[in-house]
Amino acid sequence: MHKSLFGMVIKKTRLDLGLTQEMLASLSGLERTFISMLERGVKQPSLKTVSSIAHALQLKSYELLHMVEQQIHADNPQNQLSTDLEVEQRRLDALESEREKSRIGEIVNTIPVIFFARTPMPEYAMTFVSKNISQLLGYDKDKFMAHSGFWHAHIHQDDLPKVMERLQNISASDLLRHEYRFLTASGAWLLVREELKLVVNESGLAKEVIGSIVGVSRYVGE
Repeated sequence: MHKSLFGMVIKKTRLDLGLTQEMLASLSGLERTFISMLERGVKQPSLKTVSSIAHALQLKSYELLHMVEQQIHADNPQNQLSTDLEVEQRRLDALESEREKSRIGEIVNTIPVIFFARTPMPEYAMTFVSKNISQLLGYDKDKFMAHSGFWHAHIHQDDLPKVMERLQNISASDLLRHEYRFLTASGAWLLVREELKLVVNESGLAKEVIGSIVGVSRYVGE
């Protein structure tokens, strides 16, 4: 049995069913790392493994083996078969990567935590903010990023000097944590906790600031 072809077949079938490697491992009773090695052709499956994976993929063992056999006996020269295999593997890798990104995006935009990226000092202009900003602060993502002064303008005037002072000391080695009051779209002040870190380039120069914002409590007062 051609190990790489077997791996390609189970990966393609897994992705067609919308399964992650973790899900396939759970359904088959195998380790996720072993599934990964099978898909990459690093490991050779035993008949027991074939049976376990086939069952997890909703197939009979002979059906799974037949799919592999079809790939092996495809009417292609060996060098073309190798090329086609590499192309198909890259396509499957790209497909899985896109699905993982999509899943991460779903999670990020569902939980009430804002993830963001800003330019370094002195502008601190937003370059990215997760869509769930509306859940926590009530503002539309595009409105929040419309101009660089939006974030500054909505921090409580008594908190802004302290916030800016802390940001001047931000570094790439330590995570900065602080709290301040932010004016929400409803007109109420929300005490938020911000965690952020400086990202530098290969030369050590400031590249961007990334972080997250969560709500702590509603603030009653001016």
